[in-house]
Amino acid sequence: MNKRHSAVFPMYNTGIVIFFTIAVTLVIIFVNIGLSVNNTQKEVVDKAVDEIDERLVITGKISAFADVSSHKILATATPVKTVSDGEVNVDPEILDVSYKLVKSENYAISYDNIYVGSIRDRTYDSLVEAVADAKNLGLIDSNPYVDTQKPTSTSAFVYWIINQNFDNYIDNNELAVLAIVYADRDRPSSGEQLFIDVNVPEGYVLRIEQDVPNISSKVINFGGIINES
Repeated sequence: MNKRHSAVFPMYNTGIVIFFTIAVTLVIIFVNIGLSVNNTQKEVVDKAVDEIDERLVITGKISAFADVSSHKILATATPVKTVSDGEVNVDPEILDVSYKLVKSENYAISYDNIYVGSIRDRTYDSLVEAVADAKNLGLIDSNPYVDTQKPTSTSAFVYWIINQNFDNYIDNNELAVLAIVYADRDRPSSGEQLFIDVNVPEGYVLRIEQDVPNISSKVINFGGIINES
């Protein structure tokens, strides 16, 4: 595995993993057997939790391309950047994206990994351009902007708005976009709940929780809660 990946998520370091596991286990044991947990022990666990903070944050608004007649979202674009001096490896062998759409209290659609890769050899000014290239490169099988045929699967990919070195990392001072093109059966509708996790082997690097807004135009901005903690 590329050594640069160690900077993506601090828990990659074996020592930190062991430290975190022992610290949390001790506190759980103390609580379960009725012993009090002192401030020092709490500080140890708090420090361990801080070490696994997400390494991506949303910058700007999540936007969507929608079909107003069916009240469904066809594609979304989430602008992201790294926190501090971090970097995130978006190679599909490292990164995955899980997707869950809660349509009602008793029915949800869920996928463990919809991530298909990145487009890193150029930058883009719009989701329209990126989706067109994603189809040309075989990352997706249908372009919802122009094709009458609907995508056969829900797929996530990354493209860049600002890319300094055109490698497979979202680096400090770069601006990337997590794009998702939805298959017909998976398309979010107004009032439904959308949950997206961007994960590396050590845990998630970004978590999104969104209520789908009212779909009244082809281009919409999401409201609701963005969970970054």
